[in-house]
Amino acid sequence: MKDLLIEIGTEELPAGVVEPALEHLAGSLGELLRTDRINTYGTPRRLVLHIENFSNEAKQEEEVVFGPPWKAAFTEEGKPTKALEGFLKKHSADPSQVFKASKGKGEYVALKIVKGGVSPLETLRERFEDILLTIPFPKRMRWTSSKKHTFSRPIRWILALYGEELIDLSFGEVRSDRKTKGHRFLGKEWIEVSSVQDYFKKLEENGVLLDQRARREKIESLLQEIERDLSAKVIYPEGLLDEVNYLVEYPFAVVGSFEEKFLELPDMVIITVSAHHQRFFCLSREGKLINKFVGISNNQPKTDHIRRGYEKLIKARLEDALFFYKEDLKTPLEKLVPKLSQVLVHPKIGSMLDKVERLKRISSVIADKLALGEEERNKLERAVYLSKADLLTNMVKELDELQGYMGYVYALKQGEEEEVARAIYEQYKPKTQEEELPKSLIGAILSVSDKSDDLLSFFSVGEIPKGGSDPYGLRRSAFGLIRILEDRAWDIDLRDLAKHYEFTEGTSQLESFLAQRLESYLDSYGYDIVRAVLSTNSPLRPYRVIEKVKELAKFRDRKEFTDLYEAYRRVAKILPREWEKEEVKEELLKEKAEIELWERVKDLEKREPSLEELASLRDPIDRLFDEVLIMDKDKNVKDNRLSLLKRIKLLFNTYADFSEVTIQEVK
Repeated sequence: MKDLLIEIGTEELPAGVVEPALEHLAGSLGELLRTDRINTYGTPRRLVLHIENFSNEAKQEEEVVFGPPWKAAFTEEGKPTKALEGFLKKHSADPSQVFKASKGKGEYVALKIVKGGVSPLETLRERFEDILLTIPFPKRMRWTSSKKHTFSRPIRWILALYGEELIDLSFGEVRSDRKTKGHRFLGKEWIEVSSVQDYFKKLEENGVLLDQRARREKIESLLQEIERDLSAKVIYPEGLLDEVNYLVEYPFAVVGSFEEKFLELPDMVIITVSAHHQRFFCLSREGKLINKFVGISNNQPKTDHIRRGYEKLIKARLEDALFFYKEDLKTPLEKLVPKLSQVLVHPKIGSMLDKVERLKRISSVIADKLALGEEERNKLERAVYLSKADLLTNMVKELDELQGYMGYVYALKQGEEEEVARAIYEQYKPKTQEEELPKSLIGAILSVSDKSDDLLSFFSVGEIPKGGSDPYGLRRSAFGLIRILEDRAWDIDLRDLAKHYEFTEGTSQLESFLAQRLESYLDSYGYDIVRAVLSTNSPLRPYRVIEKVKELAKFRDRKEFTDLYEAYRRVAKILPREWEKEEVKEELLKEKAEIELWERVKDLEKREPSLEELASLRDPIDRLFDEVLIMDKDKNVKDNRLSLLKRIKLLFNTYADFSEVTIQEVK
């Protein structure tokens, strides 16, 4: 066995596509070559897959193929019929190789066919182009006359080795060779490689730190060294370290500075400008930004040329930001609100001003639900009114990721209350599944209102995420909504909010969408538990579903769960599936067991019973089945008893459909 190595050399890839491309290649090649031991490496100029001790042995598989029915395969004299002859010709076999085999209820002619004999690398040669063409790049480029061969960036070379042996692979006009390229500035342009081990050695000698994990550690080490030298802290915007890691093949840290006048800008503006436009890390000391930054260069800074270039770039960006900031402060946010009528959300939904009006209605319903006091209501109304105004500021037009934050900054500068300003900022939280939730009450209500409106407005006009496409971020809105409702323990029913929307096809599609999000969100509690609760509880009340799932998952580990499950099972087993009658006529209850059970049921129907109370029904239900004949000869008595069982089942269904719970997990 030898090591297998494949390198796909390209022009500089966008940082965000390298990791997904490597994952896809590892999955596709792993399935094709039947291995899960693929090491992946990536830089801006190369995607690399390495399998240690790979066996290229051709494997054969035996397959049974069926022919015509046995009775139709031979004449009375025992000679092959035309049907059998055609079957044998198709598989290049003779009559001595066939045998009788059963399929379904009949007996057929069968033949053992040996398949395979093709080595894994021969299969790879055939499938290589197809695998590269299926990598899910956001955008693909065409750089030759071929309309078929596309990639994220042009492929310039392919290196493929099995030990010391060259593997013949191709993609369009590019054929595999023994050559690779060193670092663009630190190594040779072309390097001849004799073996897989020689490849790793020569890349290292030519300035390429191939392993992205080691490269990231190197970047972190450089930043930590700068922290010690400057007695400052590096600020890590989300995703910046990963992005920078895939922008260089060998990292060098460059410390630059900017004029102190730019520190007048809010910290988040400087951090965003630095990270968004230049991929720079800002620095702070004692909780305040200092006028220094760190850039990660792909070239060794032998002179001040790189530093001066970085400083020139960031100065231009910060000059623009400072101008926008001062201009924005001249216009109060409340004067921008009427102009939101010119900002279109969606042709079917209306303007951003229309959205503000919807937020007023939704937040009012939520405020009623939470019994907010007058002071808090006033703050909420003010926050809603100003919530989208910063979309019309110069700063947000330039850096849309600052929406909400700039509203917070400008609101405070213009004398708005802290809670109002904070809510404007927190309305977009959480933007990711890991981001912190709104901390203020008003901010949480505004965020729930905003996300609820996103879901209700888009679903009401039929704009629904399909497959991997989610242009309006509705999956993100759903997860954010679910997280806040769980954190705040708010049992808000979206059906109450939906009354303010005109759904063309009802809310069933939204229910299905939220059910899928809840199944994913609650996956750790067991799919069967989640499915059982969602079967009888609307996903439009997310917190109710979440609490029931948690309680049921916890209760399943208790011995009383067996009582609960068996009580439900006995009722559900005898009750006809189509039974709809629910009225129980007390005058038809004759036996003590059914009378006592009915009294228990009536008592539990006055409230939503707990799992313990449902489990406690096992004894009276067992007595009913032991002492009472459900299917009485008297039809009226029988129907009455079935109606009693229906009421019991409905009582259980207030919690979950327990038939969905996996029985073998009962403890």
